Amino acid sequence: MSFYSLAGARPLGKGQQTGHNCVTDPELQTRLSGYKRQGASAYRAIGSEEIAGLPHGPLQVSPKIDGELWFLVVDGDACTFASPKGAVLAGDIPVLVEARGLLVGKVKGLTIVAGEMFALQKPGAGRARVGDLGSAMGGEASADVARMAFAAFDVLAGGDADTPMPPEPYNERLDVLRRWFEGGKRAQAIKTELAASPADVVRLFGEWADGGKAEGLVVRAKDHRIFKVKPFFTLDAVVIGYTEKSDAPNQVRSALLALMREYGTFQVTSSVGNFGPDEVRMQLYTALSPTQAPSTYRQANTSGELYRFVRPEMVIEVRVTDVQAEDSAGGPLSRMVLNFGPDGWTQVAPMPGASVLHPVFTRIRTDKGVNPTDVRMAQLTERVPVRDAAKHVTAHARPKSEVVRREVYTKETKGKVAVRKLIVWKTNKEAEPDFPAFVVHWTDYSPDRKTPLEREVRLAPTADAAERIAAGLLEENIKKGWVKA
Repeated sequence: MSFYSLAGARPLGKGQQTGHNCVTDPELQTRLSGYKRQGASAYRAIGSEEIAGLPHGPLQVSPKIDGELWFLVVDGDACTFASPKGAVLAGDIPVLVEARGLLVGKVKGLTIVAGEMFALQKPGAGRARVGDLGSAMGGEASADVARMAFAAFDVLAGGDADTPMPPEPYNERLDVLRRWFEGGKRAQAIKTELAASPADVVRLFGEWADGGKAEGLVVRAKDHRIFKVKPFFTLDAVVIGYTEKSDAPNQVRSALLALMREYGTFQVTSSVGNFGPDEVRMQLYTALSPTQAPSTYRQANTSGELYRFVRPEMVIEVRVTDVQAEDSAGGPLSRMVLNFGPDGWTQVAPMPGASVLHPVFTRIRTDKGVNPTDVRMAQLTERVPVRDAAKHVTAHARPKSEVVRREVYTKETKGKVAVRKLIVWKTNKEAEPDFPAFVVHWTDYSPDRKTPLEREVRLAPTADAAERIAAGLLEENIKKGWVKA
């Protein structure tokens, strides 16, 4: 099976760039990218103080290594590393040479091993960090591919004489990895210990994470659930918008957060909706509602409600469990960069960014100002690499959107009028990242319902697709008694 091309690959030495090629077999590429997507959805991130809530044992506990997901692919005498995005590492990379010597001749058939690629650290330098891996793999003079290492943690395909196919129970697949990588130094099976109870996990967290040997833990339960345990950390961000609770319009439902880039622009980071008691939501609404500001940029929350933009004045502290700079397919996350001026908010350009996981509001930071120091982007980039984070970007003119369909329907019941509205617009920006060709927006104003206002936003790649969505919404929602205005 020809699953990759080694054309142009060359031996590597210190200071040389790794040989990059691409996976050419679409079936293999789908398998690799699919594993990353499935794995991302399988993990549940929790904080270290939530360890007590883990199920009781047996629990398989491994250190969470700060690196990148790569796959070791072996087919006969051929052996290479492939990424979820299809990149291939080839040549005389020491870790690949070692892996080839360990597995070729031992495994049978096409064999795919998932693992974490990371950079070995010098004694006393602390735990591995993903930024160090980028330096080791790069083409700069300081690059040193000899630092690259691979910790195998799963088998997707293949086997050996003792185990023809990868077994279903994870502990048996781990045994296979231990057998294959026995004696390896740069290429090893992931270190794993068996914990009988959450108390044992607490002990391992203190030894590995608090001890500076790992960024956290990966815990696999016997019911196949997988937990990623990391220390909580806090982030200071500026509030740039908010939405209201539909059943309590004097309370904030969610807040849109941003961080400042080096040149004074703001990059959208995430939103937070976990505020605790209603009193906090009311306090935030009281403070934010008088500071509304115009904005040519629009963003909706997960329910389709548009944020009301505000002046960048309030800094809040949020507690988060993790930061990610890639989507489930391994591509960079794109986040809009905005500028705030006398005319309010204007969009600059979408740029690679990062998002935080499970944000929880902690407090308003009255001691912090809105400046590139207190709400700096580096709070995220020091944890994950973000391409062009320090780049100065300027705005460019974009085509204006145009409404192509607008319909309003009313229905009177018991002296009250309900309104339903359909809007379809063409963005004229489909050539740019993160912009759909068409947007279908459905609004339902129903005074007798518990939630008097409901919105639904659907995206479409073509005019025909947008019309089909619109027709479906009308068929589902416009029945007898509704009158077109």
